Amino acid sequence: QKCRLLTAINPRSVIISSTILNSQAVNLKFTEFSQSSSEDTSEAIGQSLQPPVIILHGLLGNKRNFSSIASSLSKQLRSKRKIYVVDVRNHGDNTHDWRWDMSYSSMAADVAYFCDQHHIKSPVIVGHSMGGKVAQAVALLYPKLVSGLCIIDIAPVEYTPENDGSWRAVKLIIDALVSLDLDGRPGVTKKDIDLDLRKTVEDPALRSFVLTNIDMDRSTGVLRWKINLDAIANQLDIIAGFDLGEKSSFEDPLQYEGDTFFINGGASRFVRSVHMKTIADYFPNHMLTTIRGAGHW
Repeated sequence: QKCRLLTAINPRSVIISSTILNSQAVNLKFTEFSQSSSEDTSEAIGQSLQPPVIILHGLLGNKRNFSSIASSLSKQLRSKRKIYVVDVRNHGDNTHDWRWDMSYSSMAADVAYFCDQHHIKSPVIVGHSMGGKVAQAVALLYPKLVSGLCIIDIAPVEYTPENDGSWRAVKLIIDALVSLDLDGRPGVTKKDIDLDLRKTVEDPALRSFVLTNIDMDRSTGVLRWKINLDAIANQLDIIAGFDLGEKSSFEDPLQYEGDTFFINGGASRFVRSVHMKTIADYFPNHMLTTIRGAGHW
């Protein structure tokens, strides 16, 4: 079975019009929020449906992270929009199709396929952290697909543990999760895991966030991962980078000329002044704002 999606040679030249095998893209799980007709305000009545919004979570997250925000937006926006919160590959409810590849070109193709599959045209894509890099990759590789971007606390750059303390902290978290070895510890509870993680993750709110990726297998009574942790750990350097293959695949530099809004956490170090030239090169029509006191997570 095939879907209409061009990824070969130069996907920037079209919106979505050719074919690739369905098996090349993950059929992403999602939740849709939309303003029902009974909730239409007098101002909204008669207005045409505006471009939909797709929200992409970050590393170790899932679509539930943004469900409350999406639900509120669907009710409060004067211009009606459908809002989709999506699980990116190897996260959330995508356990039906785990993959070893976590490249941004592949994850961007997942989102493009998602749009094609659900007949979503010209979405505004919102992404946080890793999801923000995926959103940027979609816009750069499929610019005619996207009507706007909102990028939350991430830059289109490579992060390294040696030069970026924030990414070093992420790597320590992943290393700590890998060392837990849930399969070999029957009878262990989430409380036990929480105690183990305190050695590496001091912030209790961050530990609670990480623990959302662990579930109890009711058939065995043993804890299990809800994420493809092995693939994430194996591909962590790829996730830290931002390689879209532009040096070998495209004649012209990748660039998205649509409106792009970067939101930076004032207490975060993921977007810094040294990143601004790269941001401007990729996204010439961008603006940036900083939320004072806001961290990354």
